[in-house]
Amino acid sequence: MAVGEIDVNGIAALPLSAIGADVLDPGDAASAAALFKALGDPVRVRLLALVAHSPNGEACFCDLADEFDLPQSTLSHHVKMLVNAGLLSRERRGTWSWYRVQDDPLETLTALVRTHGMFRPHHLAPTRRGVCD
Repeated sequence: MAVGEIDVNGIAALPLSAIGADVLDPGDAASAAALFKALGDPVRVRLLALVAHSPNGEACFCDLADEFDLPQSTLSHHVKMLVNAGLLSRERRGTWSWYRVQDDPLETLTALVRTHGMFRPHHLAPTRRGVCD
């Protein structure tokens, strides 16, 4: 077997480049990484959960601020990261901002991490042996 090929339990060895070509293109990988980065802080994960479980599916910044022992500027930064990543939408109502969870980015993350998602394609066996084994 040549360097850069894997043998998947008797399935013909394929170059890694051929496998990767159909899995996730670089643009989609960058988009997914931005979503994971936005969720890479426990405060942001908790913010997203609080908004998702709020009455009517939306939460005012004033209500979110009551849940954290953080300066307003720090909490604003975390919310902004979620908005910029597309995980939350923001609507101004008077002096307050209201936030709502956006489903599409969460569906993207779910598709990537589910059992047979991009990280574990269903056509590959649970274990694979490569040239490094």
